[in-house]
Amino acid sequence: MKINFLVPTTGLTGGIKVIFEHANNLTRWNHEINIIYPYVLHQDADWKEEIIGRLKKIRRFFLEIIGQNRIKWFDLDPRIRIIRVLNLSVKHIPDADVTVATANETADWLAYYPLSKGQKFYFIQDYEIWTRPQKEVDATWKMPLKKIVIASWLKELAERKFNEKIYGIVPDGIDFKKFHNENKFFHKNKRILMMYHILEKKGFRDGIEAFKIAKQKHPEIEITLFGAYKPGVEVPKNIKFYYQPSSEKLRELYSTSDVFLWSSRVEGFGIPPMEAMACKCAVISTDTGAIRDYAIPNETVVIAPPAESHLMAEKLIELIENKEKLKKISLAGYEKIKEFDCERFSRRLEKIFLNEINKIN
Repeated sequence: MKINFLVPTTGLTGGIKVIFEHANNLTRWNHEINIIYPYVLHQDADWKEEIIGRLKKIRRFFLEIIGQNRIKWFDLDPRIRIIRVLNLSVKHIPDADVTVATANETADWLAYYPLSKGQKFYFIQDYEIWTRPQKEVDATWKMPLKKIVIASWLKELAERKFNEKIYGIVPDGIDFKKFHNENKFFHKNKRILMMYHILEKKGFRDGIEAFKIAKQKHPEIEITLFGAYKPGVEVPKNIKFYYQPSSEKLRELYSTSDVFLWSSRVEGFGIPPMEAMACKCAVISTDTGAIRDYAIPNETVVIAPPAESHLMAEKLIELIENKEKLKKISLAGYEKIKEFDCERFSRRLEKIFLNEINKIN
């Protein structure tokens, strides 16, 4: 198959990471993949944005010539074509068997593509009402596109709120060649790991407050942070922080930590807890996103309500004080997450594409 993925950015985000994983797998299975990324994302961009987009295009053209514009944070198969275009109007899009919108802004464009661009899918990874007015996001859910979602709660939302058919649930998966831990060790002074994010919905302040509460009772515990954004003023001083760590470094952080604290308030899926589980790090997570799709509450992951720092702190203190429960959650989480190999779900995505293509042939 020839497959186009329309992405809003090639920067480091969980959603883009998932698309890149699928692209790599589909490429290995001899499909031809284009990842198409616009300089001007929105259809209603004014003339100033168009000019800015053109200037960026010229700048990136020269950066590509001197090799300074490669995607550095992900090992993307070199056979995959990264196509940077001014915008996602049809004249910039190669013909294909399948074209996939991966964000609500990209769905706006895809809805009006002709048959030459192939079967049109909307790969929904969240209810993205923080990106623009809700009515505009809702409109994309009603567009004549074949919807695929990554989590059960998104399928329920599509059917209940929008009365839309879902062509499949394709969960996020883990590349176990990147995330593993053959030598699990539990530290006397427990090491806590958290992800930093600038969006309020990611709940960083809730998580760091929970840690501070736990540290009042257990001053010996340590915390390490990582994130795709440089630390802001809300990040306490004298805390180890890793900015955009490589997969190798991230695996090391998970593997050398005792507890991963995931405090997101609103989530489409939630990949970092899965990565932690794959590295045998016990997870405390808020009850958001797809956590109940890939974890058994209080058996493979400790669950806490979102935006409740004190309750999260209680869960953290319990794991610090109960070594047997910490080990049980760590190892049971690892056994459970082995079901979520990313290749398995890329195969599911491939099957959905092929089924729809075969219906018209």
